Amino acid sequence: MARDRNESPEERAARKALVKEEKAARRARKEGDVPEEYGQKNCELCSKLKDLLIRCQINEQDHELQRWHMVCGKCWNEVSGGVVDGDDSHPYYRYGGLWKNRHKEDAR
Repeated sequence: MARDRNESPEERAARKALVKEEKAARRARKEGDVPEEYGQKNCELCSKLKDLLIRCQINEQDHELQRWHMVCGKCWNEVSGGVVDGDDSHPYYRYGGLWKNRHKEDAR
């Protein structure tokens, strides 16, 4: 029994084509045919796409507002001084964990 969507034949054809495109994209991802940057996120400081980001607080306002930043390894060295727990020159730095791109295919 077909659902009555009150749509014209052109609208129905367009909807069906969109559904087919979405299914093809999902199928391609399952087969490993994805772009290199799939699943990556931007570093909040340099805006580059990365597969690994560090969650941290980097200034006094972040502590007050409980605001966390996601930064890449290069930016992390600048905001933390390269020390996991921070140092005297980075008193407001606070480590909050790692984010990894789980969609990236491992080279095994």
